[in-house]
Amino acid sequence: MPALPVSQHTTASKVVEWWAEKPQEHRPHLGASLIGHDCDRYLWLTFRWAALAKFEGRMLRLFNTGVREETRIHEELRGIGVELHTHDNGKQIACRDESGHFGGSVDGIGRGFPEAPKAWAVLECKTHNASSFKSLKDKGVKDAKPRHYAQMQVYMGLLELDRSLYYAVNKDTDEVFTEWVHYDQAVFEKLKERATRIIDATEPPQRISEDPAHWQCKGCDFYQLCHQGRVALPNCRTCCHASPVENGRWHCSSHNKTLDEMVQRAGCERHLFIPALIPFGTPVDGGEGHIEYQHKDTGRNFINGPGHYSSKELSAAVAGIVTEPTVEALRATFGAKVTASSPTPRAGKRGRVDLSKLPPPKEPFLDDDLDSVNWTGEKK
Repeated sequence: MPALPVSQHTTASKVVEWWAEKPQEHRPHLGASLIGHDCDRYLWLTFRWAALAKFEGRMLRLFNTGVREETRIHEELRGIGVELHTHDNGKQIACRDESGHFGGSVDGIGRGFPEAPKAWAVLECKTHNASSFKSLKDKGVKDAKPRHYAQMQVYMGLLELDRSLYYAVNKDTDEVFTEWVHYDQAVFEKLKERATRIIDATEPPQRISEDPAHWQCKGCDFYQLCHQGRVALPNCRTCCHASPVENGRWHCSSHNKTLDEMVQRAGCERHLFIPALIPFGTPVDGGEGHIEYQHKDTGRNFINGPGHYSSKELSAAVAGIVTEPTVEALRATFGAKVTASSPTPRAGKRGRVDLSKLPPPKEPFLDDDLDSVNWTGEKK
């Protein structure tokens, strides 16, 4: 007899797990959907792939519900006589600025909308919960959803159109709300200038707040980087050798070559962090293939580069791990690597043992196992 499911709700759990297993990756460009965000630093860290937000399966399914709603909206608009175009050569219609690094993909471009039947207009589709939908109806998209408004202004500016239809659906009641939005040249130019500033910046802009409890910081994807001293992810975009160049491409000065998207995601062994992305270190020296830092808390020096702390190690390490005597002793004696870490609780009355004061063992021990240990004492 086959084993019975452990729960009558196992199928639902498996569906959510299936969604969670889907790849979640950085987008290659600075998106028009983000340019209205309040924080310049958030935009820069997003464009530089400094961290990757991981959503649970339920949220990914919810996002997909919004995508599926677009198909019904397209059907409805065509049903009332709108000439609607959603794809170009089999792909969603895309637009980019002159650099190739800023832009997005529209939900559609149409003509025959009742508000102005002869005008071509951008279509922007969004779903809302009941509270958000009420605010939208009361205030209009510009005031209720300024990021959505900015997104439409970018699309209109890049596509050289002067009208846009905002099509909103209440997810709770299925009520529909539409708003006709006109192009604002001044708003577009301001947003475009902001995007250029973000793309050209070689270091992250200032935080929107230095207070970790600030309401816009607490739920941010980059909270650990900005307020908890964590180091960014190691990929080409966080490396001081890589720079955005024309036509949406990236160039590596170390390898002297253009980097395709797959290579950018992987990085290489020569990776050196942009110094500002190591928040607990102050750069004090550097040379071919390395940057030396002084630890802001311990005053000890450490090096990012081959043969020293690799960027993968620094990304895995909390501030207290780097230059910590126990870890340094393990690295020096066994060639161990930091693969994961978590903040260390305060020491009790017994204090902590400094293994750097102990002589190295005559016979190696645990050598085959050290690389699989994260320094919280747990096996991976």
